[in-house]
Amino acid sequence: MNPIVTSLLLLLSGQTKPPVTALAFCPGGKQVVAGSQEGLRLLGWPELAETGRPECRLAHINALVFSPNGAFLLAAGGRPGEAGEVEILSWPGLKELARKQAHTDLVYGAAWSNDGESFITGGGDNTCAVFQWKPGTEPKQAARYLGHSKPVVAVAFLPDGKQVVSASVDQSIQLWDPRTARQEKSMDNHLRPISDLAVRPPGVGQTSPAMVATTGEDRTVRLWQPAVGRLVRFSRLGSIPRVARWSNTGDTLVAGCDDGQVLWLDPESGTLAPRRIWDAKVGRVHAMAIHPETGRVLAGGDKGLATAPNP
Repeated sequence: MNPIVTSLLLLLSGQTKPPVTALAFCPGGKQVVAGSQEGLRLLGWPELAETGRPECRLAHINALVFSPNGAFLLAAGGRPGEAGEVEILSWPGLKELARKQAHTDLVYGAAWSNDGESFITGGGDNTCAVFQWKPGTEPKQAARYLGHSKPVVAVAFLPDGKQVVSASVDQSIQLWDPRTARQEKSMDNHLRPISDLAVRPPGVGQTSPAMVATTGEDRTVRLWQPAVGRLVRFSRLGSIPRVARWSNTGDTLVAGCDDGQVLWLDPESGTLAPRRIWDAKVGRVHAMAIHPETGRVLAGGDKGLATAPNP
């Protein structure tokens, strides 16, 4: 939904606080950073008491991603219909180190490369961009991918770091080379817009090719092997899944839905059957994060934040 329309609906309904739209556990797992139209909030874990409000100039924050070495936080968002922007903040401290306009519309998805020397963005202008960056410099565009026909909602590197997968409102996920911005595969089995994607982390018992999960407005969660252009399996849910995250070991897929439920799905089950269901009571789920050590799920939505109980 258009963020301006969302804000108007919140005002009409009497809801004063904007939805939580981005979450990330800080290095060490003792704090959480949350993003919304109010900016950034730093919270203690697991009590979620606010400990600070770092400065961030993004009007909308749609993605928060720490660099592989934990030294930098990439915040992505911008102003609808005007500019898609990213800010790079230091950790600890969360002080601005660099700022860049990456798109002509909101940035919806962002990801660091494995070496932390570049990052990718996906935006509402239907494009993806690759930027190179080193501390003390301004991010420099290295490539721009033009394969999608509608807004790009999520981007990610595959584990080998040599390929990027992107998901779009145009109902496709596409595999492309971040060096040349050339398309390698395009898969369009979703029947309605895609809302998120997540790459399965390497784990025990997992083999190549890499697996990717997507969520769509056709109420499905789908598993793919994009390197070979293969849809592995899918499951149709009772509510639209908006967010997908993998467990730290990659043996479970977690999906957050419009009805506020969070589902734990078995990726090896032929039906992707839910093996656990939790009502987060946050309204529509817009963001989730997995604790790096305990694996507990933090969900953010229309009504704030909630932490899943231990299994």
